[in-house]
Amino acid sequence: MIKVSAVIPVYNRTETLKDAVESVLFQDYSDIEIIVVDDGSETDLTVPLKPYMNMIRFIRLEKNSGVSRARNEGIKAARGDFISFLDSDDVWLPFKISHQMEMLEQEQTKICHTNEFWYRQGKFINQSKKHARCGGYIFPQILDICRISDSSVIIAKEVFARTGMFDEGMRVCEDYDLFLRVAALYEVSYSEKKCIIKRSVTNDQLSAAISHIESVRLDSLRNFICTFNNLPKEYLSAALAEINRKEQIVKSGLIKR
Repeated sequence: MIKVSAVIPVYNRTETLKDAVESVLFQDYSDIEIIVVDDGSETDLTVPLKPYMNMIRFIRLEKNSGVSRARNEGIKAARGDFISFLDSDDVWLPFKISHQMEMLEQEQTKICHTNEFWYRQGKFINQSKKHARCGGYIFPQILDICRISDSSVIIAKEVFARTGMFDEGMRVCEDYDLFLRVAALYEVSYSEKKCIIKRSVTNDQLSAAISHIESVRLDSLRNFICTFNNLPKEYLSAALAEINRKEQIVKSGLIKR
């Protein structure tokens, strides 16, 4: 029985894909399967992956449908008890999975995320306080922005049966949308240990191209409030306050334009 499935969605990104796959192969935790989901790339991704094709599972989607569908296809294909995502331009440090599996066992939780290194334009940079992360019952703390990095997270596969998977209609903020649902239902483990290198080595990050990303989060949060049943009163109060704050930000942006 496979314990962990590493899902790597990719679209046209050949330069860093090999690094991502190798960082999973180099893990000191052995019970991992690697699932690379090609989201309809215009280039043949089996070429850079040729040395590793017998070590991975390769899923090819016929058309580019976005990272949400690619991750969802990986989740559905996964044979592991736990799912861990890795963006194709990021890399895991060798102890990432073993460290998280220990935390999940110790804290008896079903989701764990970690701190990370940031690498931009050829150098490591410091994260701002705005992006501070935390653990526990963190729903109120993640209402403003997404504070769980996809490449750092590991989630019990059974969680998706309760929360649903990524919203395939969202091209950005799909992680914010999912982790709202997860944090509303589960305690989240967090490690300050930096277990991944989050890199920005190309200029194709979708979130960087969206000038009004706050409006996307606002729509996601509104939808969450309308569709999530039995949200605790303190969570509902915090969510409504954040909706009001985001509305003011979006209105201010529209006035400036």
